[in-house]
Amino acid sequence: MTRWTRMVAVCAALALSAPAVTVLAQEAKGGKDTAKEEPKSYASAKEVMDSFKELTKDFGRNPSEEQIHTFFAEAFKRAADYISANPDAKDHDSLYRWAGPRSQYASNHEGYIRLADLYLKSNGEAKDAAEWRKWSLIAKLGHDKYSKEAADTLKKMEIEAKGDAAKTLAVGEIKLLDALNRKDEATVKAVTQALTTDKALAEAKEPGVYRDLMRVVLSAHKAAIKEGEAFEDWGKVMTVKDLDGKAISTADYKGKIVLLDFWATWCGPCIKDMPEVIKLYEELHEQGFEIIGISFDNKDGEQALRDTIAGKGRSKLAAMPWRQIYDGGFWSSGMAKRYGINSIPRTVLLDAEGKVVADGLRGEKLSQKVRELVAALKPAETK
Repeated sequence: MTRWTRMVAVCAALALSAPAVTVLAQEAKGGKDTAKEEPKSYASAKEVMDSFKELTKDFGRNPSEEQIHTFFAEAFKRAADYISANPDAKDHDSLYRWAGPRSQYASNHEGYIRLADLYLKSNGEAKDAAEWRKWSLIAKLGHDKYSKEAADTLKKMEIEAKGDAAKTLAVGEIKLLDALNRKDEATVKAVTQALTTDKALAEAKEPGVYRDLMRVVLSAHKAAIKEGEAFEDWGKVMTVKDLDGKAISTADYKGKIVLLDFWATWCGPCIKDMPEVIKLYEELHEQGFEIIGISFDNKDGEQALRDTIAGKGRSKLAAMPWRQIYDGGFWSSGMAKRYGINSIPRTVLLDAEGKVVADGLRGEKLSQKVRELVAALKPAETK
């Protein structure tokens, strides 16, 4: 993917783009929906979605939080109105497919709550039903009309979760997302502390539980990538584990030149660049060059990821001997959200002291910079 401008990302996320580019983080205000227009009548789901474009026609290069909030209030409402008015229509799924990946914008929108109720009524056993229930509850927590009901539901869930790592994490995630929507930093800090010190979560046998914990905790806290400044040691926030379940941190690589490579097996440009990255690693690894891969593959992509890094994938790449961080979160992975990564491939190059020396280099420019940094290493640093 190319490095999109923020405006392209905004318009794509708000309107009709693929789920992969819904990358804006919502910071909607609490309270009731702001849209005041009278219900409109639409002949089809396509007509509903086409109507979304008009909602962004007055947006400038940087839509305000209020504009984004109002867009989703109206868009979710139109989708719910159409499905309610046309219960026998066969095109409901296109609206659900649009709304599902945009659930992160659900908070305090009654239109989303209605849409979720409609979806769950006929798809209660679907694979993504749990996600719809989660975001419906988050939406209700932020809405005056439903907040008490939602709080009671969350309290009941918390009681039922005792002793169950996955359920405990699910409750914690809802609390975190609600606190983030309300910009309640004290609660964000308290919930994060509770999750990262929970023994059951730390020792969960199922790797998916800990990966979800990484996704939830890391995405709740933002960190900047600034050239000339030290890249953070994420291990101070929580123990991050690689694909094999072993702790990994940039602090482990002091004295080395480190490339953080944000990528995914489904990303064409990532795969296109990879042979040169592999070649660079093979040539310079013994001289002090390291790579940490950070995969944006989704939960269904673990096997494809394992096959690709082992040199057995459909891409026919050579093996990638370096370690990989993976939580299955796709564009909502912990590292994606933490560092605001909204396009890949993305590289961040660290010097031997852990400082960011280059952000976004690819191809020959990346190769030249790595060679320059490795050549400058002192012999003692490469041992």
